[in-house]
Amino acid sequence: MSGPPLEPLRFAVIGLGGYGLVHLKAVDWIAAQGLATLVGVVALESDRKQRPELAGELLARGCTLYDSVGQFFSEGAGTADVLTVPIGIGMHVPVSIAAMRAGLHVYCEKPVAATVQEVDKLIEAKKETGRSVAVGFQHIYSNSIQKLKSRICGGELGKVRFLTLVCGWPRSETYYRRNEWAGKLRVGEEWILDSPANNAHAHYLMNALYLCSSAAGKAENPTEIRAELYRANRIEGPDTALLRFATTGGSSAFVIFTHANGRENGPRMRLECERGTAYWQTDNGKTLIRYGDGKTEEFDNLVHDNWRYEGFRDFVLALREGREPLCTPELARAHTLTVNAMHDSSPEIGVIPESSVTVVEDWEMYPPGTKGMFHRVRGLDEYMSVAVHERSFFSELGIAWARGLTSRSVSIGNYTRFPSRQI
Repeated sequence: MSGPPLEPLRFAVIGLGGYGLVHLKAVDWIAAQGLATLVGVVALESDRKQRPELAGELLARGCTLYDSVGQFFSEGAGTADVLTVPIGIGMHVPVSIAAMRAGLHVYCEKPVAATVQEVDKLIEAKKETGRSVAVGFQHIYSNSIQKLKSRICGGELGKVRFLTLVCGWPRSETYYRRNEWAGKLRVGEEWILDSPANNAHAHYLMNALYLCSSAAGKAENPTEIRAELYRANRIEGPDTALLRFATTGGSSAFVIFTHANGRENGPRMRLECERGTAYWQTDNGKTLIRYGDGKTEEFDNLVHDNWRYEGFRDFVLALREGREPLCTPELARAHTLTVNAMHDSSPEIGVIPESSVTVVEDWEMYPPGTKGMFHRVRGLDEYMSVAVHERSFFSELGIAWARGLTSRSVSIGNYTRFPSRQI
C-alpha cells in the first residue's frame, strides 16, 4: 500500500537575470512534474526594472521577491527547502555554505569553485550540516554521457586508454564585459581563474574526467599535467588552453579549448577504449561507438527538449530517495583540481601578438541575433586540427607566437591548495 503523495520541494533561486533565468525555467519544468514549487527569487532592483513583466508574473504566482541574498537568508530561508546558486564563481562556496547552515539544500552552478581549498570547505560544511549539494555540470546528467559511462563501467567499451577533446567557441569583447569577473584571474583577493576550461567549456572537461573513470559515480583526478595558456583578447586570464594529463586510473588525455578562433568548432571528443572507440560531438551529444567486434551504436541527448534541466530533477529524486545526486562537490572537485594544476603548469600566459590577430565585428553565438567585436587568431582552427591529431602543444608545432612559452609538467599528488607555488 503506497503512502501519501510527497510534497513538492520548495525552491528559491538567486537571480532574475543572467543564468538565473535558466534556473527559473528549470524549476518551472520540474514543477510541472509535481516535484517542485518556486517560493522565492532574489531579484535585484536593476533586474526588476529590466524585466518588469517577469517580476510581476512571479509576484502574481505568490512568489516572494527579495532585494538581496542577505534579505533572503534573514526573512525567507525558512520558507524554502532548496536554494539554487547561479552567481559569480567567487561567491559559489560562501553562499552555498551560508545556505546549508540556514538548513537548505543547494543546487550550485558550475564550476563549484575557483580553488580546491574552497571546494574542500564546501565538502566539510556539507558533512557538518547534513545538507545535500548538487553541482550544475549539466552534461553529467545527460543521456549521452550516462550511456557512455555505462558502456565504460559495464565493460562493453572498457577503460578509456586515451581521450582527445577539442572545442572552439568564438567569444567577443562583449562577452568579457558582461560582468566584473569575466576574463579575470582574480578580483581583489579572490581567485576566479576564468577561462574556457573553467567556464564555457567546463562541462566538457568534467565529462572527460568523469568518463576516464571506470567506476560508477566517480571521476578521475589527474596525476600529472602540462598546459599551455594563451590570450588574444585583452584580458587578464587565458582565452586559449591546451592540456595534456594522465589520470589515477591510467588514462591519458589531450584537450584544447579556445574563444579566439574563427568559427564554432566542436565540442568533439574521441575515446580510445579497451574494446572500441567512441566519438562524441556537438553540445547535444551525438555519439557513435565502434566496438572491437565490428558492432556500432548511436545515441544523443535529444530524448526530450529540456535535457539540460535533468540535474534539477535528479536532485529532487536524490533527496526523496536519500541518495547522493549524480554530480556532487566531491565529484566536481576533479575539475577544479585540473584547472588549478593547469595554471600551476603554465603560470605565464602567452600573449598572441596583434600581428597574428584579426579584430572583426560578427554575429554572436550567444545570445543569438546580436553582434560583437571578435579577436580571432589567424589560422587557429587549422592549428587546433593539427595539434589534436598529433597530440602536440602549439609550441611543439613551431608556431611563431607559441615559441618560448614557459610551462612545466606538474605532478599533482596530494594537492590541497592553489596556488601550489607562487604564480
